[in-house]
Amino acid sequence: MNSSDDARRAGRGLVSIGGAKVFFIITGYAVQLLLPRIFGEAKEFGLYSAAMSGVAIFNNVLIVATIQSVSKFVSEDEASVTVTLRQGLRVQTLIGGTLAATLFVLAPVISRFLLDEQLTPLLRIASVMVFAYALYAAIVGSLNGRHLFGKQARLDVTFSVLRTTGILTGAALGIGAVGAVIGFAAAAASILSIALIWVGWGKPGKGVPLRRWIGFMAPIWTYQVCLNGILLIDIQVLKRTATEIALMSATTAQAAVDIANQYVGYYRAAQTFAFVPYQLIISMTFIIFPLISKATSLGDRDATRSTIQHAMRLSLLLLLVVAAPISGAAEGVVRLAYPADYVAGAAALSILVFGIVAFALFAVAATAISGAGHPSLAAGIAGVSLIAVVVANRLLISRAGLGPGTLGAAATGTTIGMVVALVGSALAIYFLFGAFIPILTWIRAALAACAGWAAAAWVPHASPALALGALVLGFAAASGALIMTRELSADDWRALRRIVRRD
Repeated sequence: MNSSDDARRAGRGLVSIGGAKVFFIITGYAVQLLLPRIFGEAKEFGLYSAAMSGVAIFNNVLIVATIQSVSKFVSEDEASVTVTLRQGLRVQTLIGGTLAATLFVLAPVISRFLLDEQLTPLLRIASVMVFAYALYAAIVGSLNGRHLFGKQARLDVTFSVLRTTGILTGAALGIGAVGAVIGFAAAAASILSIALIWVGWGKPGKGVPLRRWIGFMAPIWTYQVCLNGILLIDIQVLKRTATEIALMSATTAQAAVDIANQYVGYYRAAQTFAFVPYQLIISMTFIIFPLISKATSLGDRDATRSTIQHAMRLSLLLLLVVAAPISGAAEGVVRLAYPADYVAGAAALSILVFGIVAFALFAVAATAISGAGHPSLAAGIAGVSLIAVVVANRLLISRAGLGPGTLGAAATGTTIGMVVALVGSALAIYFLFGAFIPILTWIRAALAACAGWAAAAWVPHASPALALGALVLGFAAASGALIMTRELSADDWRALRRIVRRD
């Protein structure tokens, strides 16, 4: 197969995988927006969120680390793809089985730590997901390494449909969070069965040395645990801290748990929209990693510096143009999709969305750092940030107590930790490559963000139409400010096209 055929296949693969990713995101948002209405009570949505946010950390890590590992070893020796697939399934049976069994056994301990015994059955059911995800990721990694992108995309779309249908149907059974988790677990088991039937189990043989396999996977695990922890651990801290505070005044322990779950439900609603900028920019990491890897391997420092600076600068502009209107119209944004009482999470959304801007910039910077051959440095920065998220949340929520400022305190704590990650990665990028986002760009971007926030906040948010209008006006104001200050120009579009098309 010649290079033009490879390019066309890669292009079709990018479209297929990209389309599946977009579909996955859309269905994920559908679940988060519909569940509160099906449950009827914020405390039930909070209970579900508390259980699944912790499990999601392990699931996300399993998916990323396993796909990358299996894909790498399959692509290295295409003649042994079936042997590598079988080995990947064996390794993941061991890892996934150990994690699933540990979660099942320790579910009561985790529940007691979070002061909510209702979590025990949810976590035990979720252990099925952990095991299924581990094996499913190995199959997807094999397809990815063989460049069977269309088949990979069809599997992922099928899983998205099964997951959405399972969770919503389970929730509609009237047994609350337990039903939703059962539906999720059934979907995970179903897609694993389908994948095994469609792709197969592979064949026995001499594969990659286990030591090399684990050695490659371990750093990915470390980084991804910290990365996903930064993004999701605040739910766990909020739940435990809010329960402790509520226990001091609640009439019963169950009443305290219900109060805490209600706060978690409102906060999870805020997270749903706060994560939008990150979802929009995450594709940048897939673009710059191979570019940085290639440039550093060739010793082309100028190309590395230029690529990083363009990617970081354009990411900042896009992130703030989206985040500022969401923050300014936070109350209207929440009203767009959630019942009226969820407006309590608007204050958290207005703060957290800027924390996500910092987190997304860190993710792009960390990808550049890893692409340049320093993955342990990226993992170390993520680890420090994770600690900062936990400590800041704990201190600020405890100080705020339960009331109007609780969720804002949680969002502020998370934002502090995410800013720590951004600052750490900025310093690393600067010392490694002598470049980062120019100071004048930060100033102009901040002015544009202020314009977008003010425009969105100025419009009343009493109805869905007004809320949408506020977002549009805020986006236009922020974009216009970037153009007026000449921070955003036609050269930026040409630069972005060069980054995307560059070999």
